Amino acid sequence: MDELLALLERYSPGYADQIQGASAWNLRKLKESFGQPLPEFYQEFADVMGKDGGPLLAHVQSYDPYDVTELYEVAWRELPPRRFLFVFGDPSIDAQHYWLDLETPTEDEEYRVFRFAFGKEEWKKHRSPLYMSLREMLFVWAMSNVCLPTFPHRAAYYSRLGRMPPGELLDAEDVARIFERLRFVRLPYPQRCLLFERDDAAIELYRSPDEPGFSFRVGMRNPEELRRFQAIMEDIKGLAKE
Repeated sequence: MDELLALLERYSPGYADQIQGASAWNLRKLKESFGQPLPEFYQEFADVMGKDGGPLLAHVQSYDPYDVTELYEVAWRELPPRRFLFVFGDPSIDAQHYWLDLETPTEDEEYRVFRFAFGKEEWKKHRSPLYMSLREMLFVWAMSNVCLPTFPHRAAYYSRLGRMPPGELLDAEDVARIFERLRFVRLPYPQRCLLFERDDAAIELYRSPDEPGFSFRVGMRNPEELRRFQAIMEDIKGLAKE
């Protein structure tokens, strides 16, 4: 969590003063209601911003362990098997919530994030994970929701898989090397999704854990620099602007 807070503070000084962690009592109650140990990083997250995560989590709800405990105690008939831990509520119309699948550990001993609605059988309809871990998702959200909005000039791109021959599929690592030649520095974490910083710009690149293709968003302070960046991207085979 220290590295995540450091990233947030670089773009929103004083961010740590906007957040509030959950109480140890609420975490104990959640563990009792859920019926098994809580993942280590989930507990770290809850300790730091489980009650209020600030702008990073402005687009989700019901992540306070007190609310999650109530969910498991009151709405248990609508919940998936206890291999899934509810993490964030989605307030949108389709209400696809965020869950950790405790039966899909990664090499880092974290757990993949899935997204599906309430209902005992809903989890069976969504077998492709959204992120490799809760930690990775929070880093990507930090760049998307807090860092990139500080730049006045932005653009977004995606890889055009359907229009590329299999042998010519664009690789995210190749694009990452282009970013680095443009003086962007790749952050050491995450490693599936990728984040980049430069004095005057930042990039967030998303990759699904088990599907090909990627998308990325860039933010810059100078419009001329963004136009120069876009001209370079337009010359890369297989990229399309959103």
